[in-house]
Amino acid sequence: VASIIQAFRAASLPVIHISHDSLEESSPLRKLCPEGYATMPEAVPVGDEVVFVKHVNSSFIETGLEAHLRAAKIDTLVILGLTTSHCVSTTTRMAGNFGFTVFLPRDATAMFELPAAPGNSRSKRFDAETMHEVALAELHKEFATLVTTEEII
Repeated sequence: VASIIQAFRAASLPVIHISHDSLEESSPLRKLCPEGYATMPEAVPVGDEVVFVKHVNSSFIETGLEAHLRAAKIDTLVILGLTTSHCVSTTTRMAGNFGFTVFLPRDATAMFELPAAPGNSRSKRFDAETMHEVALAELHKEFATLVTTEEII
């Protein structure tokens, strides 16, 4: 993540930040929970970098992101962050559906392990790496092109 942000800044390319402020009272991803809401030090916005705050999985819902991208004539996106199967996936799918060209660095997104859905007799939990790879497989070629950080920078 840090390498891509640094490379974009060095090339004077726009860096747009999305901050998730959950409306769920029990969520650690709320502005009122500083330990869960805090931005990684290497991803803190600098200068005039734009920050959009979202309250749902998609960075496009009620944020103004799409209008900003269209006004700035940005048609290609590099999406990174957390979590691969939720926010990254939803944002990537919507970006693809809106006609943006999307590159998704497989090593600049991550996932947590998840419990199996009720009624699943195969497993009680799915490990983070499996969840990450399945989410990437679902996105590749239909909504985004999978790349590596090295390929982006």
